[in-house]
Amino acid sequence: MLAAVLLTASGAAAGERIVAVGDIHGSYDGLVSILQRVELIDAETHWIGGEATLVQTGDLFDRGLQTHEVLDLLMRLQGESDSAGGRVIVLLGNHEGMNLTGFFRDVNPEIYAAFADPKSEKRRKEGYRSFKKYWRARAEAEGTGTPDFSSEVEAKWMAAYPPGFLEYMHALGPDGRYGAWLRTLPVAVIIDDVLFMHGGLGPTLKGMTVDEINTEAAAELATYDSTRRYMVKNRMVPTTAGLSSMLAVYRNQDPPDPALAGLADADRWLIRSAEGPLWFRGNAKWDEESHTAEVVELLAGVGAQRMVGGHTVQDEGRIEVSFEGRVFLIDTGMLSSVYEGGRSSALVISNGTFTAIYPDGSEELLFKEALPEAA
Repeated sequence: MLAAVLLTASGAAAGERIVAVGDIHGSYDGLVSILQRVELIDAETHWIGGEATLVQTGDLFDRGLQTHEVLDLLMRLQGESDSAGGRVIVLLGNHEGMNLTGFFRDVNPEIYAAFADPKSEKRRKEGYRSFKKYWRARAEAEGTGTPDFSSEVEAKWMAAYPPGFLEYMHALGPDGRYGAWLRTLPVAVIIDDVLFMHGGLGPTLKGMTVDEINTEAAAELATYDSTRRYMVKNRMVPTTAGLSSMLAVYRNQDPPDPALAGLADADRWLIRSAEGPLWFRGNAKWDEESHTAEVVELLAGVGAQRMVGGHTVQDEGRIEVSFEGRVFLIDTGMLSSVYEGGRSSALVISNGTFTAIYPDGSEELLFKEALPEAA
């Protein structure tokens, strides 16, 4: 990859300032420090960026402990920036996709306590009663014996669902404070000729416009939500179930319930597929010499000349540029407690210049007049 490449941001409005920030993973302190460094927020974390545009390329969630604060900050800054004539655009990453579909593998369990409240114990007891009702109804439907709900079973359930877990699930649901907001977020956006997305632009997306990509991803989440409601209502899955449990039930049905038909292509959903825009790593891993022409074609297909993405942590905590200045990789491991050597960073695009900003300095990425033709 090139440490510095020459090119111009053709079509950018004169004086327009775009700031892109990559994966956060619950690092509120890292996010605040870099936003202050690029003068988008003040010491009290209020918007001072004027008409600037902030694009955050996804992965607010998981691993870190300050996700609550990260979400609250970005949601507030959207309103403050809008009032000032600026914009805050937050994109969905694969970890948003995981959490919104009930896949909590990478959630730091300590975070649940931040969602707990004085009624948490009451909700847990109600949750355990619901769990027992589900298994009794299932046993009756299948003609098996009455389940044994010993004190050991209860203890295991309570350990699996600590205080704050049920509140976390609700907060991310379609009617939850964060879930409702997250479901409005796009997967990709183009500003001038620059495509911003979390993962990458791969062959699976060939022939799709950015609007079509965003519409399809939103439809997938809506399918998950409506199918989950149906399955919980009909006691096909417990109230704590996510997509994995739903798919297990669906795939064991013979014949399958027509109401679950939306799950048939779940493995190919854009929000789940390894080749989809949230998970694809080809733009970060492909050999440049053999894939430059393909990258040019894929970008042209969505009306872009270059792309800014996160998802793949870059070595030495540096923003990298590849494919002759067409791809900018901005995940620098902001959550340094997990990503050794990582740090917060931002890519600033202004007046045709792309500049990498770090807590302790900056690196101007110089650009030449036009992109070279692909071989």
